[in-house]
Amino acid sequence: MNAPIGVSLIGCGAVGAQVARMLTEHADELRQTSGCRFELRNILVRDPSRSRDITLPSKLFTTHATKLLADAGTQIVIELAGGTDHAKTLILAALLAGKDVITANKALLALHGREVFAAARKAGRCVAFEASVCGGVPLIEAIRRGLIANRIDAVMGILNGTSNYILTRMLENNASYAHALAEAQAAGYAEADPTLDVSGGDAAHKLTILAGITMRAACDFNKINVEGIEKIELSDLTAGDQLGYRCKLLAIARRFDDGLDLSVQPTFIPTTHPLANVSGPFNAVSVYGHPIGHTFFYGRGAGGAATASAVVADLVDTAIGNARRTFERLVLLPDQTPAATYRPTGETACPHYIRVGLRDQPGGIGKLATVLGSHGISIATIVQHEPPQSVSSAAVPVIVTTHPTKERSVRAAVDDITRMDVTQSPPISIPVLDERES
Repeated sequence: MNAPIGVSLIGCGAVGAQVARMLTEHADELRQTSGCRFELRNILVRDPSRSRDITLPSKLFTTHATKLLADAGTQIVIELAGGTDHAKTLILAALLAGKDVITANKALLALHGREVFAAARKAGRCVAFEASVCGGVPLIEAIRRGLIANRIDAVMGILNGTSNYILTRMLENNASYAHALAEAQAAGYAEADPTLDVSGGDAAHKLTILAGITMRAACDFNKINVEGIEKIELSDLTAGDQLGYRCKLLAIARRFDDGLDLSVQPTFIPTTHPLANVSGPFNAVSVYGHPIGHTFFYGRGAGGAATASAVVADLVDTAIGNARRTFERLVLLPDQTPAATYRPTGETACPHYIRVGLRDQPGGIGKLATVLGSHGISIATIVQHEPPQSVSSAAVPVIVTTHPTKERSVRAAVDDITRMDVTQSPPISIPVLDERES
């Protein structure tokens, strides 16, 4: 492989700059290990004059997509600009121009993956996307190759480092959600507008991709039940800690006889499970397959260096032909797999944690127990805490844990509890992860 392999970048932000650094400053090391000599030819950006983490020749930068797409010396295009509509247009144009594509764009693949993969197949090209889920953790590669012999029954993962950092800091520092969020922003783990991360949207994009290749079905982003961490209070985390749980924003895909159950929501995890001990901005995923049982993947899920590691791994895989063979031969992507069937909403059963603020008056707990019983919910424990002494009108915090109960029953009960005349602050429910047999 003596001829150079031309590479062009779309975007040169935190990840793009790190990819450019690896292709220039570490070119010799890449050539020695892969046998490939990469040549960085174009970088498409909006503003070439903007300050970046790396100094590159100005001739590499362009604001014109046509220059990049028409470059006969570019064999591989790496899309790192983000967004969906414009990125999709550029990727489809690159494929039509006869170039293979590498992307870390989870939103694009979650919403338009079928169209993008079908276009690549029609053009005789491939799309590699390891960096779209869990950053530097080689999860997709492991599933598509190392676990190809398995029927995957469940995937459970911490897919968003920002939310995990916030929940970790709340418990470690005895801090409020607002304080931990501000700390995450100051540390560079959260955007100025953190909505996509804390609302669960980012994790749901990744789950759409991950569920598709593990369950071998085309999954619909809009079928995922998504809840964020915005309503979680420090009192919930400390109560969970006392009960032997850690709260994580957990993305789950499970296979049942009547269809798939996909969700992203705050979940209490027993401290005996390895996911419970994943702290800070790290990602981790448990994969349960047959015959292998439980496998566990852990590492940095975001950041320029970690994501660039996965991008360049895809680049080598594409250059030596592995990515093309995998793309063409394995029937795992949504343009070739059947549409997923879904379990009816709320049918999955597990224990739940319910916290409600009651008025400080007799009979409140009795009414709460009556509502839960009317929905067939069996109480495992019930604890009443003292209200803050400094606030005479403060609600009395009551925490209930249940035996395994269908989610729809808990939701209906929470609606009724909200309407009780003794309820002062709205209740919150958090599912508790049932440990699976390996």
